[in-house]
Amino acid sequence: MTFDDERESEEQTFLVAIDFSDCARDALRQAKLFLAEKPARIIALHVIDRDFITECIRHGFGDEGQIKKKLFLEAKAKLRDFLNQENIKIDGVKMMVCEGVPYLEINKKAVENNVDMVIIGSCGKTGDMSHIFFGSTTEKVLRFITRPVLCVPPASEYRMGRRQ
Repeated sequence: MTFDDERESEEQTFLVAIDFSDCARDALRQAKLFLAEKPARIIALHVIDRDFITECIRHGFGDEGQIKKKLFLEAKAKLRDFLNQENIKIDGVKMMVCEGVPYLEINKKAVENNVDMVIIGSCGKTGDMSHIFFGSTTEKVLRFITRPVLCVPPASEYRMGRRQ
């Protein structure tokens, strides 16, 4: 698939937003398909939500440094396992874990790494009902991003040919 005819011979870079949900797994599988078509590079990004860190501190789970260290180490290990489960060679993927507001960090990392496309699942893990009123991370990414985005919807029985 070509996103820019002038860059057809160049390696494409895809940023895949990973929140460890089934939708993120589907997004990663889509990126893997692009890898099979032509030279491409994947950046697998997991964002540790700053609000979650604040809540952990507020509930006395430790100080900020302890909590961040634990979350970063766990996220890196989980990201490595997530990629391995999909048979994606880790040495061919740039794994990134950062802290912040997820939709802002996804946009920021897409620009910083000059990605050709962001690939994101359209239904990830949401910790509360705020997405009903304010939009999901994917919707927020779409509102502010300056890069092409591929939203991978969840698999459905209808789409899978199992219409009843």
